Amino acid sequence: MLNNCRWISLVAGAGLLVALVAGPVAPARAQESDANPAPRDFGGHLFLPSTVAPDPFISTTFTNATGFGKAVNLVIPIYNLAGEKIGETSSDIGFMGLEFGYRQAVSRRVALRLAASGSGRLGTSVEAIVSEGLSAVYGYELGAKVSLLRKSAWQLSAAADLRGNTLYGVSPLGFVQAVVNHIAAGGDTTDALEAGQDSLLTKGTNKRLVGGVSAAYTPAPWIGFTGFLELGLGEKFQKGSDNTSVTNFGATASFDLNPLKRIPIGLLGAFRNESLSEKSDNIASQQTWSFGIFYTGRRFLSLGLETFWSRIGQARTDEKIDVARTQVAMRYDFN
Repeated sequence: MLNNCRWISLVAGAGLLVALVAGPVAPARAQESDANPAPRDFGGHLFLPSTVAPDPFISTTFTNATGFGKAVNLVIPIYNLAGEKIGETSSDIGFMGLEFGYRQAVSRRVALRLAASGSGRLGTSVEAIVSEGLSAVYGYELGAKVSLLRKSAWQLSAAADLRGNTLYGVSPLGFVQAVVNHIAAGGDTTDALEAGQDSLLTKGTNKRLVGGVSAAYTPAPWIGFTGFLELGLGEKFQKGSDNTSVTNFGATASFDLNPLKRIPIGLLGAFRNESLSEKSDNIASQQTWSFGIFYTGRRFLSLGLETFWSRIGQARTDEKIDVARTQVAMRYDFN
């Protein structure tokens, strides 16, 4: 399955390259020659934005990301109608995601951010559909960023974010188990169906409150690095669970071919580590690596294709999940 995702990413990336290189570049650069410096144009390098690692730049910005992916090697528990675990099997889960974000610079040093996201997942086998069902997650983010230091080749910012998610799930197995248990306890069929509704549809919410720092450094116009660290508290979707600490960190390296070869193409590599998933209680820590190819012909516009590979720990087993994901990402800076 991972090989198929890689081939799709390569074909899409090749198509994007052809479209970008063949398009008009010189007129666009000429029109922007007298414009104010772009927020991501720092130290002579045009930094490429990453969706997994926040940058320290203060700007008024709109972002959008749309993607799809597949999780493989997912361990699916098998239960009998009495709710007893009788075995395990391995299966895949497909998912899609959509995210919008807007950041408003209220001064040269302060910016406020609002974001909304949604994703859905569904098992790709009968076992996965019956056991895991299907689910959808909707989230929001409210945040503020403050520029602390800005030098000729590096800068440092601090940020605080409040993130919330709502999880909706449909569990066919939970519904059947509730109906069977109700009838076994002496109830009638009508009451059993009503009793199963609570197990068929589930809903949970969680919140994260994190704060941290992010930095950027550029040793030359063709290369730049960013890094971030977040610490905070988080809660799980399951009610009654204790709050737990959250630690996220990561880094990026971006390469712009424009200063070297006058080719409006940029390459981005990124890494992110999360100690606690925001999208599911069944996921423990996860590590994500990404590679992206972006159009750099316009300093205020970033358009690219990103591919991700993640290793995700499962809360109920020591086995790791492999996740492959591809998305189209866009960012426009208004100042």
